[in-house]
Amino acid sequence: MACPSCGHMGLKVQSMMYSIPFFNELAMFTMHCPECGFSHNDVFSPEDRGPMRWTLRVNEPDLLRARVVRSGSGTVRFPEFGIDIEPGPSAEAYISNVEGVLVRTQSVVETATRFADEEEEKEKGREILRMIDRAIEGNLEFTIVIEDPAGVSGILPEDMSKVKREEISQEEASKLRGGPTWIDTAREEFPERKG
Repeated sequence: MACPSCGHMGLKVQSMMYSIPFFNELAMFTMHCPECGFSHNDVFSPEDRGPMRWTLRVNEPDLLRARVVRSGSGTVRFPEFGIDIEPGPSAEAYISNVEGVLVRTQSVVETATRFADEEEEKEKGREILRMIDRAIEGNLEFTIVIEDPAGVSGILPEDMSKVKREEISQEEASKLRGGPTWIDTAREEFPERKG
C-alpha cells in the first residue's frame, strides 16, 4: 500500500478489534511508513452509527476512570475550562479514560501558554492549567462532552446512567470539524445561518 505522504509502497497497516461494552466491537487501525515516518491511527465501528453527543458530569473521583473512545472525527469539549479540541486532517484516535484526556489537554495548554504573546493570554493559560490540575486530583467538578458526526466516539463510565447520550441533528453534525466525507454534503445543505 502506498504512503499518502511520500508515496512509498511499503506503508504498514495494522488493525485490532476491541470489544467494548455498549459499542460492541470497534476496529483500531494503525498506519506507519518506514520510509518517511508518517503515522496515523483511527477507530471505526462496523455498525452504521448516526451523529452522537456524549456528556458526562465528573462530580466524583471514580468518574476520572470512565473510558473514553475518541475517533479521528470526535470533538472533545470541556465547557468549564473554555476548551474545545477539534479534529484536524491528521487527528489521531485513542482509547483512554477521562483523566488521560485531561493529561493530553494539559500538555496542549502548557504549549499554548508557553508560546502566547500577551501576558493576559499566558495568565489565562496558567489559570486553565490550575483548573486541570484540580480536576485530575478529583478536587474540581467539570463536564466532558464528545461530539462525533460519525457516531464512533463515546464516554463509557461503569454506571451508564451517569452519562447522557443523544443523537445530534445532521445540521449540528455538519458544523463539526473532521467529519467523514458525507459531512461536506450536509454542510452544503445546512449553511451557517447569519444573524
